[in-house]
Amino acid sequence: MTEVLALDVAISTGWARGRVGEQPQCGSVQFGKSSASQLAKIGKAMNPKQMVVSHAAKGWNSVPYQTTHNTGGATMGAYPGTSAVNKFLQSWDVSNVFVLGASAFQQNEGRNPTGTVGALAYWAAQAIRERYLKQPGPLVPA
Repeated sequence: MTEVLALDVAISTGWARGRVGEQPQCGSVQFGKSSASQLAKIGKAMNPKQMVVSHAAKGWNSVPYQTTHNTGGATMGAYPGTSAVNKFLQSWDVSNVFVLGASAFQQNEGRNPTGTVGALAYWAAQAIRERYLKQPGPLVPA
């Protein structure tokens, strides 16, 4: 156990508050279950049509990945023949699938991609809200 800052989110009011206390050590199975439980509450408050919560059976060791910032897997590009998603991170093949995260990068640029990932997520969310929800379908012609 280690002392960490935890975030409590009050869904009904939209407020968040911090607290310091004994929390499970990050990376432990107990931490994962605790996090999944909190995220499940948030998910349930969003009233989804379907929701699946899974729990890790054993801990995860982040040490091998601490400096790698793994990327790739669903490359973003201008053409469906050379990429998996368009500039809005929307699948070329299935228009209601959006793939957010560093998987959109062809390779690691050698730096922490968090800022760029966040910017792309915001870009995609804005396109989903302002364009896709009003007229579902491809946001970029193939």
